[in-house]
Amino acid sequence: MDLADTPEEATFRQRVRIWLAESLPALPWPEPVELVDKLPFWRQWQRMLFDGGFAGMSWPQEYGGQGADARIRAVFTDEADRAGAPERLNTVGEDFAGPTIIAFGTDAQKERFLRPILAGDELWCQLFSEPDSGSDLASLRTKATKVDGGWRISGQKIWTSRAHLATNAILLARTGGPDLPRHKGITYFLLPLASRGVTVRPLAHMLGEAEFNEVFLDDVFVPDDLVLGEVNGGWKVAMATLGFERVGIATGRVNTKRAVDDIVSEIRGMTGADGTPLGADRVVRQKVADLYGRALVHNAIGQRVLSLAADGAAPGPVTSIGKLYFCPLVEDLADFRQSLSPIGGQLATTEQSDAESRWQRLAYQARGTAIAGGSTFIQRNIVAERMLGLPRS
Repeated sequence: MDLADTPEEATFRQRVRIWLAESLPALPWPEPVELVDKLPFWRQWQRMLFDGGFAGMSWPQEYGGQGADARIRAVFTDEADRAGAPERLNTVGEDFAGPTIIAFGTDAQKERFLRPILAGDELWCQLFSEPDSGSDLASLRTKATKVDGGWRISGQKIWTSRAHLATNAILLARTGGPDLPRHKGITYFLLPLASRGVTVRPLAHMLGEAEFNEVFLDDVFVPDDLVLGEVNGGWKVAMATLGFERVGIATGRVNTKRAVDDIVSEIRGMTGADGTPLGADRVVRQKVADLYGRALVHNAIGQRVLSLAADGAAPGPVTSIGKLYFCPLVEDLADFRQSLSPIGGQLATTEQSDAESRWQRLAYQARGTAIAGGSTFIQRNIVAERMLGLPRS
């Protein structure tokens, strides 16, 4: 695994760096903090990416993407992070739903849904988890009943990120009868959230903001042409979606190297209770060194995933290793930085600086990441069975 840029990657990196330097000042800074306020800011940024030829980096060109391999895409992400570019609100659309539609969708579905994702016109969410089936996804109870021309779907989904902003959703529902194994009785649907019978209820988290939602489906009609893949074959499609999600997590939903650099930069301006520079504290220096070393390891794991993807190989269980390593690292990064703030960073967001509230939000969000793409316990089972060859428990 060679971590150095190839000549092609170096040329692309320079082009991205120039484009970002010219484009980012055109945004209406500062970036809003709360999700609802971010939406117009994000749409403008996404449109700039689309017009600049940087949306859907790894998507095939025939679907509006750039046809780039995983390493080229990683170069863009690295430079965007370095330049302080905004986050992307539509990660479910661009990173999960879009690639799944490309892999399993009909021509009509690709024509209908793909371009609006990249252009920033439509935002997606993921309706997988349910109140009684979180980690055990195959136990879901949302029911789809066949009717003339489509399906009637009823049930409840929960922990749905950004559903209150979304226009569409990827949805799993049970279509098979009791005679079918539970993994083979699930169908994958593409659901417009404006459909009659869909109710989205935001769930306020500990900071008083809404990011997650519960979604109620009351006899919602979904036409046959919005089934993705085969009826009762949704488990295979869902596993592909979760695989795309794990690649995103393993390669760095949060740039951990940059996060350590930011912490170091902030520590330079901080002093202890006795007025001495905080950076002179041995415990602080030791903790920073530990986090920096772990961030380098996380980066190496991400490069391994990217190298496999660039070579055309399925990343497979390596992405589970990346997720298992990433989640506690981000928690520790945010918790350590919070520990340096007044009363451990537990003030209300309105009583903190923007820099401090950033770490508080990250600390809470990191806990949710532990269940994204399959819970920590699921990932441990994958590693144990598929990499270590241990028997199933």
